[in-house]
Amino acid sequence: MKLATLLYIINTRGEYLLMKRLKSPNKGLMSPPGGKLDIISAESPLDCSIREAFEECHLTTCASDWKLRGILTEKDYPDIGNIMIFLMELKFFIDILPKACNEGEFFFIHPDDFNKYEIPVTDKLFLWNRIIMNYEEPFIISLDCKYYPDIQQVNV
Repeated sequence: MKLATLLYIINTRGEYLLMKRLKSPNKGLMSPPGGKLDIISAESPLDCSIREAFEECHLTTCASDWKLRGILTEKDYPDIGNIMIFLMELKFFIDILPKACNEGEFFFIHPDDFNKYEIPVTDKLFLWNRIIMNYEEPFIISLDCKYYPDIQQVNV
């Protein structure tokens, strides 16, 4: 199983930083920045968030700048297999759009406009409502993506 982070970064207008991905998984789709944890070095989700924010968005952050919003487990996700994703939110606003990186180009998009963009099915159906609702406690969700795009929620 792979381990990864997704980074939820918001500006003062309530728009989320999304990247039009150049690589699989989710190539061509709009997704938050993030990346895989370095398993060999036992990298934590917080350390991965700090590293990925710097590598992809040129943001310098520290562990106390991030909070866990949720944990998503996807079984048999296309082009990646089994993955557990730590959904991390930056605790402060960023209004400067990062320059494009080798992973893709960035955009700030308001949640009211998400339906105008190609967003991964799992994000659309299972994640964004939970992220936007801003629950006090982190959520945990498990999905079976074997028959993608027909996705089944395992824990109800």
